[in-house]
Amino acid sequence: MSATNSPFNPDYAAAPGAVLKEYLQVRNLSPADLAQLCGRPLERVQGILTGETPVDPDTAQQFERVLGLAAYVWLGIEEDYRAHLAREKPRSIALVPTIPGG
Repeated sequence: MSATNSPFNPDYAAAPGAVLKEYLQVRNLSPADLAQLCGRPLERVQGILTGETPVDPDTAQQFERVLGLAAYVWLGIEEDYRAHLAREKPRSIALVPTIPGG
């Protein structure tokens, strides 16, 4: 059996809010509970759950403290998700003008 160097390139990414929702369900916490435990505004937690607000380093540290998943993991999930969204954006194609007689 030979090893191949084919990188894993999924065409999807988990949203941090989806992961957070699972953590809240397992721990039977509401978004308001998490906001209070983290000392974060409820609007920030709700924004993360809906994908409108990114997980910043301070919030990731608080999630680590309260939920037990390392801050670097939260930040990695966020980074992967935002990169996926950027790849999925339609791109405008810049047309190069042709030079007559060129």
